[in-house]
Amino acid sequence: MEAAETQDHPDEDAVDDLLDAQPSGTGAALSLPVPAGAYARVPTWHSRRYWLTLCEWIVTHTERGRAALTRHGIAAQTFLRVCAAHAHYAESATGRHVCAALATLATKDELSIDQLKRGRRALKTLDLGVELARGKKLNATEREAAARLHSHVHGQLPARPQIGAASVWALSAPAWAVETMPAPRTPPKRPRRRPRRRPTHSAKRPRTAMIRPLSPAHRNSPSSAPQSPSGSLSLCLSARKDHQARARAAEQNSASTTSRPLALQRAAAQLVDRVPALRTIVGIDEATGRRRGHIGSVCDLLLDAGIDTDRWTGTDIAHALNHHGTTRGWTWPTADAMTTPLRLVAYRLSRLDWTGPSPTEHKIHGRQQRGETTEAAAYRLVQACRNARAVTSATTQGAPASDSHRRAVREQLAADLAAKKSATSGNARGARH
Repeated sequence: MEAAETQDHPDEDAVDDLLDAQPSGTGAALSLPVPAGAYARVPTWHSRRYWLTLCEWIVTHTERGRAALTRHGIAAQTFLRVCAAHAHYAESATGRHVCAALATLATKDELSIDQLKRGRRALKTLDLGVELARGKKLNATEREAAARLHSHVHGQLPARPQIGAASVWALSAPAWAVETMPAPRTPPKRPRRRPRRRPTHSAKRPRTAMIRPLSPAHRNSPSSAPQSPSGSLSLCLSARKDHQARARAAEQNSASTTSRPLALQRAAAQLVDRVPALRTIVGIDEATGRRRGHIGSVCDLLLDAGIDTDRWTGTDIAHALNHHGTTRGWTWPTADAMTTPLRLVAYRLSRLDWTGPSPTEHKIHGRQQRGETTEAAAYRLVQACRNARAVTSATTQGAPASDSHRRAVREQLAADLAAKKSATSGNARGARH
């Protein structure tokens, strides 16, 4: 009964943890969570082009690369096509978060599932790719998280629920491969030639030197006013305007380079991950893999709304917006229907009161230590809860039963069933007599 109740009503904390662990830019499909610290052990690539060049160099110029291809039975050209298919779905800055299924990768460059599997084995052997989470069928909690993620992105439940998740890979540039491949040659910079000055002759003087002095009458005339282009102060005015323009540009650059508070930037990033209206203008384009927009525009939205990001995290703001929209019957529009997502989010933020306590403050009320910020207290409590769950699951799950113990249990069960069957048959004969 407890197992059935758990399947019908998944743990809300576990669902929230799965949604919080979703990386940005993965779309509406749920990806499996990666263990903590797994990404830290995988060296990132420099760029997508550099990684593909590195893979080509390793399999064509090194004995280790050729041996890996021979061991797994895959040709060099096919292996490079497999690498290009994986690199297309990787994060452009680091090469991580490759969550595409084998069927999706197969449609990228007309590859077969067998070729993709052999290419992945070669990537593992050469340390050019690391599998951080193995794909599997989703349980009840993960299916519930996948349905909520789809509803957050598209505003409605999926027509076909997600029943499985693909493996999570990270494409790597190991140290041995980087040291083996020679550095790309850069063409030497040519020294800039100074413009040759033409010799000046007494017969031909430059035009800039032919300036006639103005007479006192012409100097006092209305046509020689500073606003007149024929006045003698036109050169001085143009120099003054250039100086003023440079001064204004310096002020703007100095104002734009001031860094925003870290709490504000973190809240803006969390809000972008959880609000589908903002993913269309800020983040990474899934089609091209390039970054679009700037997170500073979302930071300005939070500042204009008067939200204290030291108390309100991005997760709190997203929950408040979704709850307010649910009570009003609102849903986030699709990407095709939105024309100005920033104005939409600004309007939604202006409809709420952000002066009250945040959901995080409600949860940690009375648990905050002296001199500890709200965010630090929330992080400490979450880590303590996860550690307690890990200890509880490790203690409740005992060691697997041995073969002798299982054999004894089967014999005991067979004896109990035989005794019950004999007792039932004896009662039936007594009833006939």
